[in-house]
Amino acid sequence: MDQHQPGLLVAEEHELHERHVLIRRRDEMGLDRLRIGAAPLSGNELLVLVTPKARHTPSLAAALPGLVREYTTGIELLWLGVSGLAADTELAKRLAREFGIEIAAPDGGLVAIPGAALYAGHGAGGAGWHRFRPDQPVSFHGARFPLPEWESWLPGCPVTAGEAVALPVPCGLAVRPAAGGGTADSAFPVVVNERFPKVVVEASSAAEVAELLAGLPSRPVMVVPATPEVAAHHWQIELALRLSRDIVFSTGPQIGGETVVPGGGFRPFPLVLRQAARGGDQQVLAVAPPPPGWVREGARSYRFAGGSAAPVLADVVPSGLALRAADADPDPAAGAAPFDPACWTLTLGTTGAPVGLPVLAAAERLLEALPAEERAAVKVRMAGIPDDEAEQALDPQVVSRSPAPPSPPRPPAPKPSELDSPSPPPVSPPPVSPAPVSPAPVMTVSGAPVSTVGGAVPSRPIGQLTSPPPRPEPRDVPAAQPPAAQPEVVEPPPGEAPEPPAQEAEPSPAPPEGQELVRPVEVSVRASTTAEQNRFVTAAGEDFGIALATVNAALATWPAMRADDSPAGKADYVAVCLYLSRGEGAAGSVNGVLRTGEGAVPDGQIPCLMSGLRRLPIHRRAVLRQGRVSESLEHRGGPGTVLTEPGFLAASMNLDVTVPGADLDVLIWPASARRTSELMLSRPVGEAVFTAGARFKTLAVRSVPDDQDEREEDPDALAAPKIAVLFRELAPGEALESTELDDRDRAVLAKLDTVLEGRRNAALRLVDDPDTIARLTTSMLLWRDEAAGEDKSVAVAS
Repeated sequence: MDQHQPGLLVAEEHELHERHVLIRRRDEMGLDRLRIGAAPLSGNELLVLVTPKARHTPSLAAALPGLVREYTTGIELLWLGVSGLAADTELAKRLAREFGIEIAAPDGGLVAIPGAALYAGHGAGGAGWHRFRPDQPVSFHGARFPLPEWESWLPGCPVTAGEAVALPVPCGLAVRPAAGGGTADSAFPVVVNERFPKVVVEASSAAEVAELLAGLPSRPVMVVPATPEVAAHHWQIELALRLSRDIVFSTGPQIGGETVVPGGGFRPFPLVLRQAARGGDQQVLAVAPPPPGWVREGARSYRFAGGSAAPVLADVVPSGLALRAADADPDPAAGAAPFDPACWTLTLGTTGAPVGLPVLAAAERLLEALPAEERAAVKVRMAGIPDDEAEQALDPQVVSRSPAPPSPPRPPAPKPSELDSPSPPPVSPPPVSPAPVSPAPVMTVSGAPVSTVGGAVPSRPIGQLTSPPPRPEPRDVPAAQPPAAQPEVVEPPPGEAPEPPAQEAEPSPAPPEGQELVRPVEVSVRASTTAEQNRFVTAAGEDFGIALATVNAALATWPAMRADDSPAGKADYVAVCLYLSRGEGAAGSVNGVLRTGEGAVPDGQIPCLMSGLRRLPIHRRAVLRQGRVSESLEHRGGPGTVLTEPGFLAASMNLDVTVPGADLDVLIWPASARRTSELMLSRPVGEAVFTAGARFKTLAVRSVPDDQDEREEDPDALAAPKIAVLFRELAPGEALESTELDDRDRAVLAKLDTVLEGRRNAALRLVDDPDTIARLTTSMLLWRDEAAGEDKSVAVAS
């Protein structure tokens, strides 16, 4: 390493980059000189960087020509990385004349971070690199060196949208809440890409980010999540839908040579994802280097290099890795699961196909070789069906495991170069919560390859199973089990208190002869979790995007609903929209699952639906349902009879409607019904929805004598049915002390009689929408008497 030492300052050429020169004080020792090579140069360029101590040496300006001259032979452009040098125009021009070549210098602070360019754009407006030629005017070069293709696409000063602000940073822009003030420190170390800018997003809404991106030229960008919220699938879907174009995302900030998931603390296998403009599945565009013991196989797969007679491939999918035999096709189901910032999934085998011992052995070797952070964040899912050899391997008497080797130390995150920067912004990497290292066995395998309404199937460790895993039928929901299925035991997420058990209702009167008693399915009354929301977004596919447009229109119309316009709130609202629409997630499908355990609904919809209804306002006036006397149970039990709907019960808030063929009115005074008219705009009927498992006490049956005709003036006018049943919804947890009417019942009965009289005297309108008719006319069921000691309900929760 050559050195020039005129007094206190030292100029030395970088030992690996001969066109990089560092000026430092002679008493500065222990500098990381490898960080000097942060910028590529052509053969006729020289880069000079200065340490902070050297920058504040009074003799620097006078010593610069003597320090640098010997390195300028054959150089046509000299980059002087001295903060604020260009602000002194006369000094910069004099240096250009003394060297006799063109020089470039920053007029503000300079940040030098390996991989993130030499950035001089964080000062006042117009700050950046300026070029000086002997006896020629000064020209502005740009904020970054080297100059990327996209430099002119982006604003050079902060831009606001709503409560978010976009700040220029080396890699492009950083979007963060405006209330925080200051600079986007965590975005400064993100690696620069010469072909497209990166937009590093902290906790900001998709609507605000869409507004900011819509104001930029229609050029490719990469969105870099700096917080788990932005890495969530439903947030990314909303951004793509709002912009009406595909969006490319990274799975975390790229700092130095690696990507780390925000909040998760692990390094992902999928590095870059594309989210389609119409929602739906994510597509993997770039993958991480293969893990130890594996080699690249094609664009998005690894091959196990363990020498097995049956080769094993690992496909990189948005959710993690999917292991399969090399002669098996990729599993579409594994590719459909979205990226999750909280964990990654290792899928074994292809859905419904045999899983052999080589796949299990490759999975063991994979997990043993991974660092502790990746092992602590993994969830293993058995997608296929283990063959006989694999079943034997799952027995601890047959297969033993060696302990996982200690993981190598993780390299420290890059720090700002120890170069001249009078006021450099902090450049610590984004806050990452390290995942706890679990001492549990290396690998756990789900006993069933299907997702259920109740969430993931409990997992069991390989090498510790005492029996082979079951071979379940490929169903989307658990089949009804006569006489009673055991409730699934679900652990609450850390920090969340478990739900208190629902109070049991007292036995109701026996049902009419010939009517079957039912067992209601209980849905947890709680907020949906991020995992449930992600599963729902994936399972709903394009239907999610269509319903999200309805949700966004409602939020724009009703300011009160914008109190929670987070991605989680929007996913919950979409679940309500799908319930009130047609298709797989409509009322008939959802209630069929909750009544019988049969059928299919989008995974995660039921907890999101319950959570979404709880976000809506309570409706506190009478609501109307209808039916046919020959088909309904509502009028048969008499006063005191308690009915229930295991599913979610819809009712009309408009009391001036009727449906074709109805000869029974059902009027209900609600306690928990939620109003949906603000969410579902311009509907033929404003509907209120009771949460799943609501109970209703019969107060009275009112009928009009057959010889009384209330349509004497207009026999063709629509009239209310002559039979009406009046109900009061029992409050959640309310004990049924007696089948007799109490004071509360009699007070509600008086109100309902007044409502019924007004309805029978009003002009009615016909509702002919088939889906609305089906929701308003489905018969409720009788509450089952469990006096024999059987379980009263089956939990449906995650």
